[in-house]
Amino acid sequence: MREMQIDSIRVSLMNYQHVVILKERQSDRYLPIWIGPAEADAISMKLQNVDVSRPMTHDLLKNILYALESLSGTNISKIVVNDLRSDTFYAQIVFEFTEGPPVIELEARTRGHHTQEFEQGAQLKLRWMSKEFSATVLRKWKEGRKHFMEIDGGDGWIFEVFFDELKTRWLLTRLKLDSRPSDAIALAVRVTAPIFAEDTVLDKAGIVLDTETGKISSQVKPQEGNAATADKPDEQELKRYPAIYDFINTLDLDDFGKRKS
Repeated sequence: MREMQIDSIRVSLMNYQHVVILKERQSDRYLPIWIGPAEADAISMKLQNVDVSRPMTHDLLKNILYALESLSGTNISKIVVNDLRSDTFYAQIVFEFTEGPPVIELEARTRGHHTQEFEQGAQLKLRWMSKEFSATVLRKWKEGRKHFMEIDGGDGWIFEVFFDELKTRWLLTRLKLDSRPSDAIALAVRVTAPIFAEDTVLDKAGIVLDTETGKISSQVKPQEGNAATADKPDEQELKRYPAIYDFINTLDLDDFGKRKS
């Protein structure tokens, strides 16, 4: 996972769609993401500190989240561009708990499962804040002596929990909400939350600018025993994502990485 910053917001010469350009903080790798015009305006207005007489949609969402934070001790810790499928980017808004992890109830939907015997794919009943979810275990892992699970609660809810062996109970460490990247970024600039992108997304859609030639290429991993090809753009890989491939060919390279939104 890599921390990103907003480099600029542009309009594609190919189809006049708006694109937000994220730049990796520790390198010259960029990630172009298609967004709607309303979301582009929402991000630009906040970055440019434009005052509005009434709260816009993302301003209202920010105010609601601040109100909930004061009541529940929950705040946005980061947003993550976590997936890319069929030219569509996906993101998650990640919440953490400032006053310690709350208790969460898990119950197997079929008999014969004890608390720590839930396997990947197991069907559960999950209860939290008086709401019940029909949930599925996505993955399990251990950190030291702690047992963790990531659980899909449906409707875009992802719960990250760990088992408290001392009191034999599950505690909720993080809550993740599925989001369009445009909405997540528009919210992040309002609550000053950091923006991250998963390595797998950057490997698929990240682009780098050659400072000598001024040309843009795909981010290509060095191949074992063939380091000479590491800096060459992989055309076949790019063509797996045709919208991204076409966009790269329509970028204005003269000011790439310089013009800010």
